[in-house]
Amino acid sequence: MKAMVLAGFVLSCTVAVGWGGENISPSPSDSAKKATDSLGAGTYAGAVVEIEIGEGSLKDLAKFERWTKMLDRADADDAAAVILRINAEEGYLEETERLVERVLQLGTPSYALVEKRALREGALLALATTSIFMAPDSVIGGAGLLSNEDDGAAGGREAHHSMLLATVRRVVSKQGHSPELIQAMIKPAEREQRFGEVLVPAGTVLTLTAQEAVSQFRGKPLLAAGLAGDSTDVLSAVGLSGLQIMREFVDADSKPGTRSSSEAKEEPEKTILEEAGPAIPGKMLEESFAEKLVVLKVGKDDLMNKQSFKFWRRMLRRAEEERAKAVLFDLDTPGGYAFETKEIMSEITRLKIPSYAFVNENALSAGALMSVATDGIYMSPEGTIGAAGLVSGGGAEIGEMMRKKLHSSFEAQIRSVAEKKGHDPELIRAMMIPEDRDRVFGEVVVRAGELLTLTASEATSMRDGRTLLAKGVASSIEEIAQLEGIDSSAIVRAEATAFENFAWWVSKWSFLLILVGMAAAYAELKAPGFGIGGAISLLAFGTFFFGNYMAGNLANYELVALFILGVVLIAAELFLIPGTGVTGIAGVLCLLGALLLGTVDKIDWNDWKVGDFSGSLLDLLRGPAFTLGTGLLGGSLLVLLLMRFLPSTPLFRAFVSKQELAGGASLADQAAAVGSDDRTGMTGEALTDLRPAGKVALSGEELDVIADGAFIRKGSRIRVLRQDGMKIVVSAIESVCS
Repeated sequence: MKAMVLAGFVLSCTVAVGWGGENISPSPSDSAKKATDSLGAGTYAGAVVEIEIGEGSLKDLAKFERWTKMLDRADADDAAAVILRINAEEGYLEETERLVERVLQLGTPSYALVEKRALREGALLALATTSIFMAPDSVIGGAGLLSNEDDGAAGGREAHHSMLLATVRRVVSKQGHSPELIQAMIKPAEREQRFGEVLVPAGTVLTLTAQEAVSQFRGKPLLAAGLAGDSTDVLSAVGLSGLQIMREFVDADSKPGTRSSSEAKEEPEKTILEEAGPAIPGKMLEESFAEKLVVLKVGKDDLMNKQSFKFWRRMLRRAEEERAKAVLFDLDTPGGYAFETKEIMSEITRLKIPSYAFVNENALSAGALMSVATDGIYMSPEGTIGAAGLVSGGGAEIGEMMRKKLHSSFEAQIRSVAEKKGHDPELIRAMMIPEDRDRVFGEVVVRAGELLTLTASEATSMRDGRTLLAKGVASSIEEIAQLEGIDSSAIVRAEATAFENFAWWVSKWSFLLILVGMAAAYAELKAPGFGIGGAISLLAFGTFFFGNYMAGNLANYELVALFILGVVLIAAELFLIPGTGVTGIAGVLCLLGALLLGTVDKIDWNDWKVGDFSGSLLDLLRGPAFTLGTGLLGGSLLVLLLMRFLPSTPLFRAFVSKQELAGGASLADQAAAVGSDDRTGMTGEALTDLRPAGKVALSGEELDVIADGAFIRKGSRIRVLRQDGMKIVVSAIESVCS
C-alpha cells in the first residue's frame, strides 16, 4: 500500500505541474552559444543597427558578448548608426564599463533611446552614446552608483569608486556632458544644487524625468537631445529617416531581422507588458470589455499580493485590446508592495484609454501612488489619500543609504507621472518624503517631519484656480460614470477566473498546505495500510506545487523533481536501508529546498533579484522562509497532537480495526485481549521493523505497538514502557547485528 501511495504521489505531482516545462531556463553556456549562433549572416552596411538593452540584460554575460559582436560588425560593415534601446536599472559594472569603452570607440554615431528607465549601469551606458533621446515618461539617473553599501570592505568600495570615476571622466570628456551634472547623478550631493529648473536637494542623487532631461540649461538641453517614442523618431531627429533598421530579435533562436523605418510605424505597438507566468484557463468565458467602463477592485490586501498585480496587468491589456471606454480603480487599501506598484503605475500611464481612481474610503501609501498615475481621481466623502512613505516589507524603517537610493528612483518616476497627469510634483513628493520644514499647499499645511494625507475636502480644495489633487467628490462608481459622460449600464466589474482565484489562495495559504501535508504524511506512516493520510498528503503537496506554478512562482518541473527525489530518499531510509541517516538527511534537505523555492516569485540567478529589488540571499528568501517556517512549525505541533491522540480516535480505530494483523487477530481482538492488563515492563521481541509502528511478540501474543523515538530493527529485544488502553509503547533493550 505504501508503495502504491508513493507511486501515486510521484505521478500526481508530475501531472500537476505538467504545464511548467516552459519555465526551465537554459544554462549560461547554452545561452552564450545561442547568442553566438543567432547573429547569422548578412551585412550592416549603410543600415542602422538597433540593440535592445532590456530589463535584467545587463546581468546576462551572454548578452554582453552578443552586443560586442554586433558593435564590431557595425564598425566593420560601416553601418550608418547604432541605436541602444535602454530599459535597464543596474548590472555588472565591470562588463558595462567594457561595453561603454566599446561604444566610445565606435567609428559611427551612436544614440541612446531611454524607453522606460536608464538607472545606475543603464545610465552609464546611455551617457556613452553620441546623443540621448528620452521616451515621454522615461527617467535617467545614476541612482547612487557611488553609494553601494553592499560592496564589502572599505577597500573594495574605494576600488569600485575609483574604477567608476575613471570611466565617467572618459565619458564626460568624449561626449561633452556637464561634469557637475554627471557627478550629481552618481553621488549624493553634499549641498543643494540647481541645474536650470532642476533642483537637487542636499544628500540626494539626481534622477531626471524626460521633461527635465530635455529642459534648457546654459543655452542647450540639460542632458538629452530630445523626446522620441521609438527608433524611427530618433532617426528622424538626426536626419537619417528612411534608413533600414537592423534589429535583433528577442528570441535567441532567431536571426537578426531587418525592416525600414517606414515599416516600423505600421506595426501595432505593445502598450502593456506581456503577462508573466502560464496562460490562465477560462479567459474565453469572460465578458467583453468593448465600450465598457472596466472597474478593477483594489481591496485592503490586494496590494500585498503579487497575484493581484498580474491580474490587473491582464485586465489593462484586455481593456485596451477590446477598446473599453475607460478603466476605473476602486480603491480601499492601506498600501502594499512598492516596486510592484511602481510597475503598475508605468502601465497605467501608458494606457491609450482613459483611467480613473475612486478613493472609496482609503488610498494610502502604494494606493495613493497608484491613484496619481490615473487620468482623474475621485474621492468618496469619507475618503483619504496620501502617506506614501517607503518602509521595509516588515514595516520597519529602511536604512539611510538605501532610503536615499529608493527615494531617488521613486521620486523621479513620480515627478514624471505627476507632470504627465497634471499634478503638482511637490504635492506628491510631500506624500512620500518628510522634510524638516513646514510645507504649504493652499489651505493644507504639512508639518515638519510629517507626510501629507488629504481628506476629500482637502483634495478637492482650490489652489491657483484648480483643485489640489482630485477632480471631485462622488458617492458611487455610477456617479463617476455620469460625471465622465459614460452610461451606467456600460459598467462592468472585472472578475478573476477560477484559476486566478486558486493561484491567489495558494500563494496566500502555502504554509497551510505544508502544515497539512506534513501532518498527513505522519499519519500515513503511523497507520500501515491506512492510505487516507497518504492521499491527503499527496493532495496537499500537489496543490502546493500546482497552485504556486499557476501563481507564476518558481514551482516547475525542476522543483517537483527535487521534491520527489526527497520523498524517494526518505522512503529508502525508512524501508530499504534504515539506520544509516545519510539518505534520510539528504531527503529532508531536498524536500525543504523544493518547498522553500516553490514560493519564490521571480529569481535572477546572477544576483538574487526579486522584482526590481536586488539584494542579498537573505533578502531573496525572507518571505519564502517565513512561509516554510510557519508551515513546519504548525506541522510539527499537529504531529505532536496526532502522536498523542490519533491512536485513540474513533475514526482511526474504525479504519484500522478492519485491517487484519499478520497473526490473524484484528485490532479489535487485540484490544479485547489486552483488556485492562497492564503490560508495562514486559519484554519481548520485535517481529517487524518498528518505524515507529510494527509488531512484537509478548508472552506468546502478537501485538501492534509503537516505538518510543528511535527506529527498532526486526529481531531486537524490546521492553514495554507504558500502556494506554490498546496503545502500547516500547523501547529497544537489545539490537541485533546486521
